[in-house]
Amino acid sequence: MVRGLLGIRPAVPADEAAIRRLLARSARPCVRSWWWEEYLGAETFLLAFADDRLVGALLALPDDSPVAWVRLGVLAPEIPAGLWLDATLPRLEPPLQALNARMLAWTDVGGWLGEALRAREFHPLARLVSLVKDDRRLPPAPPGPPCSVRPATAEDIPALAGLDHQAFPPPWWFSAATLERIRQEAACFLVAERDGLLIGYVEARPADHGAHIGRLAVAPLFQRQGVGAFLLRTVLTRLWEKGVEEVTLNTQEDNRSSRCLYERFGFRPVGPRIVAWWRTL
Repeated sequence: MVRGLLGIRPAVPADEAAIRRLLARSARPCVRSWWWEEYLGAETFLLAFADDRLVGALLALPDDSPVAWVRLGVLAPEIPAGLWLDATLPRLEPPLQALNARMLAWTDVGGWLGEALRAREFHPLARLVSLVKDDRRLPPAPPGPPCSVRPATAEDIPALAGLDHQAFPPPWWFSAATLERIRQEAACFLVAERDGLLIGYVEARPADHGAHIGRLAVAPLFQRQGVGAFLLRTVLTRLWEKGVEEVTLNTQEDNRSSRCLYERFGFRPVGPRIVAWWRTL
């Protein structure tokens, strides 16, 4: 039973162990898509307390975009979601605005938060589907590769950030700093070239189950020319060479071209659909 209002304060480094315990005990699926430990002490990393117990943690950050995404969101099972949001959002919005964020976006993993978000003027942004591939079958390869593929280097990152902004709308942008961090920690990060020009990239990150393809991007002028399929074929082959047995990825439910590509390569839906929500700040 929760009595009264929740106490809210910024997270500090000494809170790391308590946050990990909350992540371990919460029965609700949580958002955990960032290096949250590095932001302990940030004004946009807020903790919620009930009777001096840590019951919620929320980190939101923009990434070279007017959109700030919730990067860590976890709540104890006994705390009403609306109570948490009403206590946390008013404290979160001013520091996000100071970082030039104009929109807050939140991925509702598990579907337990959607109605509380809707009641607080959040709107659906996208429905996401998770896909998995756990076999090594590939479709027949067309004759002649459409491009060359090689591992990404640090020198590629500025151009890849520009390509990323061309290929995706602002809510989904990656900054150069984020791309470099991903490159350093990736299980596989490849770029596609044609005549010395970078025209696409794919990155896969280590995951508990094997690997997760976080991004497959092709510059708009070179889409529908087989570049994405070639990148996907190559990254899967490289991951298998590393011993990876299962590969997952997420894509928007209404992105027919992407879903068609992944299904052609044997990816199948797994788990419930995920809804991303947004509201203005």
